[in-house]
Amino acid sequence: MAQTFNDIQHTAQPRGGDATVERALLRKAHISIRFGVLNHCVMDENNPVGAACLENAVVPEGHKGPLHDRCRPDRCANSVIGPEHVPIWVSEQRNLLTLIDTPGLSTCRKEALQRELSTVEAILDKTETPKEQA
Repeated sequence: MAQTFNDIQHTAQPRGGDATVERALLRKAHISIRFGVLNHCVMDENNPVGAACLENAVVPEGHKGPLHDRCRPDRCANSVIGPEHVPIWVSEQRNLLTLIDTPGLSTCRKEALQRELSTVEAILDKTETPKEQA
């Protein structure tokens, strides 16, 4: 994807534009970006290598694209965490840390929360945001 944007940058003439121009340029570059609340997905339907959502999945006949309910932004190469997503993940991290510190929490529940926290921290590692201290 980075190479495609570099090619566009070197060949495109600068001009003013809006979202319509942006979509037209992306369409010409044949890059699909699925904008999401928690991440953006840049999976190439023609070459889905690295799509964690498709690993060991039963893909419905005729389905194209990612399986959103199986999205794994913590370990998918196609997942892009943008600056608009970081506050949501930092908030989730804070909530998990608070829950883990709850007195009287059962060991198995605490372990489940620790696994969730590991996932959130792996996602935050994809950004330049420093992790909270446990």
